[in-house]
Amino acid sequence: MTSQSQLGNPSFWDILLSRDDEEDDLDSTSDRSDSTSSSEERETTPRSTEDLHDSNSRFQETVPPDLDLQAKVKVILSKMSKIGLSLAGFLDAVSWGDSDCTSDSQIRAARTSLMNSPRLPGILHRWWKPPRSSASHKSRSVAARPVMEEFAHRCLRETIDDELEKAAELFKSSDDASEAFFVQISFCRLSDDLQAAAPTLWSLLRRSAYTEKQEKRNTHKNPSKIILMVIAMLCYSRSHHANNLQKMFAIYLKFRGLSAKAFDTLHALAITMSHKWAADHVVRMSEAAMKEVMGAMESYPWLILYDNINIPFRVFSQRLHNKDNFSSGAAATVYIKRHAEVLKADSSLELQQRHAWGMKNPLTPLEIFDLGQSAAPRIQKQMAYEVLRFLLEAPEFNIKSYQHRDSSLLLPPEPVHALPYGEEHITLQYMLGSVNIPEVSYADNERLVDEWLSQLGINNPAQQQQLRNKVIAWVGDQLTVDCLRGLFKFQSEDLNTFDRLDWMVLVFGWLHLQMAYANSLYYQYLGTTSGKGLMHAYTLLQRKGLASTATKGTFHHDLDELLCHMGEANVRLAWTAVAGVGELSELRCKTPEELLLLAERVVMEHASSASLERMQGQSTGEHDEIREQMVMWLRDVLHYIVLDCAIKYGDVGLIENFLPLLLYRFVGGRNSKYAIEILELLQGLHKEWPATVSKFVMEHCWLVNFAGKQDSFLPIDMAQEHNIKDIKASIQVTHRSEGPNIKWEYLKKLHPAIRIIRQLSKHMEKEFNTLTRGKAHTSPRHMTDVQSLESSYRDARIYEFIPKRKLRLSKDKAKDLVTQGAVKLHAKCTIQRWSENRAFDRSTEENWDIVSESNSD
Repeated sequence: MTSQSQLGNPSFWDILLSRDDEEDDLDSTSDRSDSTSSSEERETTPRSTEDLHDSNSRFQETVPPDLDLQAKVKVILSKMSKIGLSLAGFLDAVSWGDSDCTSDSQIRAARTSLMNSPRLPGILHRWWKPPRSSASHKSRSVAARPVMEEFAHRCLRETIDDELEKAAELFKSSDDASEAFFVQISFCRLSDDLQAAAPTLWSLLRRSAYTEKQEKRNTHKNPSKIILMVIAMLCYSRSHHANNLQKMFAIYLKFRGLSAKAFDTLHALAITMSHKWAADHVVRMSEAAMKEVMGAMESYPWLILYDNINIPFRVFSQRLHNKDNFSSGAAATVYIKRHAEVLKADSSLELQQRHAWGMKNPLTPLEIFDLGQSAAPRIQKQMAYEVLRFLLEAPEFNIKSYQHRDSSLLLPPEPVHALPYGEEHITLQYMLGSVNIPEVSYADNERLVDEWLSQLGINNPAQQQQLRNKVIAWVGDQLTVDCLRGLFKFQSEDLNTFDRLDWMVLVFGWLHLQMAYANSLYYQYLGTTSGKGLMHAYTLLQRKGLASTATKGTFHHDLDELLCHMGEANVRLAWTAVAGVGELSELRCKTPEELLLLAERVVMEHASSASLERMQGQSTGEHDEIREQMVMWLRDVLHYIVLDCAIKYGDVGLIENFLPLLLYRFVGGRNSKYAIEILELLQGLHKEWPATVSKFVMEHCWLVNFAGKQDSFLPIDMAQEHNIKDIKASIQVTHRSEGPNIKWEYLKKLHPAIRIIRQLSKHMEKEFNTLTRGKAHTSPRHMTDVQSLESSYRDARIYEFIPKRKLRLSKDKAKDLVTQGAVKLHAKCTIQRWSENRAFDRSTEENWDIVSESNSD
């Protein structure tokens, strides 16, 4: 204070003391009897700045410079008491007490200094919780604790009110029926936004949810989602419009099997919307999904796939008109690839013209043989790589420590025609409403075509007439495609392009073809337990469920695994035979060039038709039937494995190369249905479809990719099987949550929303890190099974040539279906019957004035 006074800028305390000192001087020198002013009037008498400076100087001259803090405080309090100013009144005056104090520059400067002083928090803390006296063990003084706590509560309530108003805006949205609404909400991003909008509330909840010890001890656990949900519940309690998270949890939990009672309990806790809202919202989601697919169909080429579905319906109370039943219907899905090239407007007319020409010029056996011969080197090259891959993946080889592991020669060969992959190439799929129309007759399939087109908005003559300039691919299993092909034939004389289905391109699904392929290998190489076929393998490995073929359950999966394991065991043993080594680890000294040459030798000597023909061409007494059988087996199973890899990695060019081989197998194995499908596909690709249509079928109608990864391609009908699985799961969930009284009408409304529900489920499980629990799994290590088979084959010396060795039982001797099929095909009987059945006249009339009965309905 002294320094400030000397500089001519006295502080508030200096002024106060100087005023009081001046009053004392006046009292001692003036005549009290003649005074006309009271003490109260003297307090309010204004003084000039010069007087205050003079008084301050005189006071400082009388105050000892070494006065301690306590004495200084007492002097100040004494002076304040003499002028009638209490400590509370003084603090009130300094703290914006009246307009004069608020506007005075000197008081304002003192007030600003106090408000910004680092001592202020300590002062307030001691007011709230004063220290105990060192000389006393009594409890500390109450001080201003009640007042400060009430004041703090009021401040906190006002702050939280303001912050909750801002936070509520983050939980509001109008478009709540689209996929984007459910998957664009990021809990991490929303947490960051909430911390910015409501910092006080967030920090308060964070401190409440997490102690200081937890902050130091836990390095992974994060309570942010808990705090986020608490704030969301508070906002929803204040306003039902702030409900983003409640909507997400409502739809997610409904289709995770939460019962209606539990649903409404969570709704009462402001965690979800009500069960009624969720049930009603599914209908809105379906309507939004159908609008989305119809909008996408206007921008991108599309194709449609449908298949039958069997659903058990349950009822609470059985009546004559209300019974449990097992009902059959159909489910359809529209697939869209955004990068697909739009077909030209004249593609439909060109397709009709080429089809008419192709019906008179069917493929010949020689043309098919030439296609197979030209494709053979590419298939054989891929077979050699698969043989090499089995070696590189063998534990004994230990590729990680192999000296030349980075050699380009160890990479897969260049694909024939690989599909692009990446985020921009992810396939979009839109499910349509399932209907109670069983796929059992031509009439049912005709009704289904009309139903799917109607759901897609093509339900009047004007819209149907637009199909004259379009080509739409219809995909299905063999039964579906065969029925549609029958409709295509039966309606060939109808009035116009739409009724004749001239705009339709029929394509079978590759999953069902793979199943037919595996079943063909099963019947060909089943054998007995005493042989070295499948019966011996699944008996040795104690595999169950492979005694007879089945279309349901895990039969195909189990058979596929067994075929691959048997193939790997044979390849491992073939490596040792060709390289002349006892263990695969001995091949680590070989260079990549040497390994590649050995892999090609394995194929040529132990897995080729040429090697088989050489062995069969020997004199009768020199035949080794077991050796011949294993060469044929390894050739056929490597074909199966290569086709599977081509599908997995999206090499549609290599898939096309397999068509002649597949045709030979199905003809030789008397699978006439798939033989016809292969012939129809070959005829379309090489005779009847324009180049743009052939390219569209190969690139967009065979495989789909929902992950955008290189190894994530799958047959399009496998995707439909997944959709049907989701449909059945949704029905089971709906049974649990809403009771068993569900009808087809509800399913038709529900199923278009399944795509959104599926994406929401993935999004929620990713956000809460539960995606890998109960869904993703790794297969058990298979090497023990493979080594058991390999040991059995080694003991049987199957890769040694032993003249005159015979198969003891006729059931163990497999027929060469590929060779037999090629012979039968070249006998022209199969080709002739197929070409005769598809040779019929088709009308070219375009009469759109007369509406067919089916369309008018």
